[in-house]
Amino acid sequence: MPFSHKITSGFPIMQRLAYPVCALMFSGLCLALFFNTPSPDLSALYLAGYAVANGLPDTLYALGPEGLGGAPAAEQHALIAEIGLRTTDPVAPFVYPPLWAWLVAPFTELLTLKAFQNGVLVLHVAMLSVSVGLAWKVVRPPHMTLAQFVCVGFAFLAVSAPAIDAIAQNTPQIATLFLVLLAFERYRASSFAMAGMILAVAAAFKLSPLFLVLIFILERNARATGAFALTGAALAAMSVALAGWPLHARFLGLLADIDAVILFDKSNYAPEVVLYQLKALLTGSTLSQQPPSLPEPFWLSTVMAALMLAALAALILMRPRLVPGTAVPVLLLGFGLATALFGPVSWALYFTLPLLLLPTLFHIMSRKAAWRWIIAIGALQSLPLTQLYAQISDSLYVTSLMGVLCYMGLLVVLVGLVFRAVRFQPDVPLPFR
Repeated sequence: MPFSHKITSGFPIMQRLAYPVCALMFSGLCLALFFNTPSPDLSALYLAGYAVANGLPDTLYALGPEGLGGAPAAEQHALIAEIGLRTTDPVAPFVYPPLWAWLVAPFTELLTLKAFQNGVLVLHVAMLSVSVGLAWKVVRPPHMTLAQFVCVGFAFLAVSAPAIDAIAQNTPQIATLFLVLLAFERYRASSFAMAGMILAVAAAFKLSPLFLVLIFILERNARATGAFALTGAALAAMSVALAGWPLHARFLGLLADIDAVILFDKSNYAPEVVLYQLKALLTGSTLSQQPPSLPEPFWLSTVMAALMLAALAALILMRPRLVPGTAVPVLLLGFGLATALFGPVSWALYFTLPLLLLPTLFHIMSRKAAWRWIIAIGALQSLPLTQLYAQISDSLYVTSLMGVLCYMGLLVVLVGLVFRAVRFQPDVPLPFR
């Protein structure tokens, strides 16, 4: 019997108290550190709601002369001043569907920007605390106790760069993460229609969860897929009815613009950033004075499209090789990694979900190997090491390089283990068909 199992099995009270104690400590630490901290993403969401409340919806997707990552547009300056900010304060561009500006608009008439941000921070910290329990119910890892899972989950939330980045920015991506885990917790509990509805809400907030419906399709679950489609159609119809089609066309155009450029930032873990910088270094080009974004070359967009299609095809082909109890967490981890790596932008905070799902490895590899992967990725993606990466080089974003190596490597190992276990081993392990 492993030493860690002896400890937790000998202290049942410790197992019961591990979750509430860790959740309270984590919540208290986050609120103490980040209360009253400005949030560029929430400022953008509040500004959009304020614009709608004041009858100026045409300013939602306005960009300044520098484009993405630059100063706000001139038509937003007056609104920014009215909500208590300066034009030099960090305000991210509004890249959410128009529906959310209409939903937030009533809150801008009741709450100041600071009160809104603090209220959302409390909600986000609570969501992250609950997400650890939801991840446990989704993954259900063998050879791992609840106390061990809780300790690993809160350790990732407390010390990993992606999670701390998400909390520090108080980003709405936290709500998306929570909704995705809640959807698949309901799915594992056989509440299929509710799972589809919740996932549709998550996809209406950030479009990346759209790919996760492939799990319902691969599982041949008509109830979950149908509920997702109906709820998504209802939300889309409501959004168009409230905001009109021209705003939606501008939103889709903005997404296309983001997808057509490379955003250079040390928190962007996109493979395209690493490939472009490596190519520039090999050809002797200078990157020290580069703008925050550049048009994506055709060769690079082709490579990225091929990589994404290959990843999706591999994940789809994995499903017949997995028994039902293992398929959902393995596919969710795989699709979570693929959508974060190959989306229009791969901010570090998008990888908080794969980190919480990392104990899925216990389903497909030995206990020792799974622990080694968890410890290695936890160390390599810890905040102290990430801060060290950021100081190593200005010509090559080492933070992006390490992020791509960790998460792309994890995706390759995930797929490779499934195919190798079925194709080459004569005695197929229990998790595999």
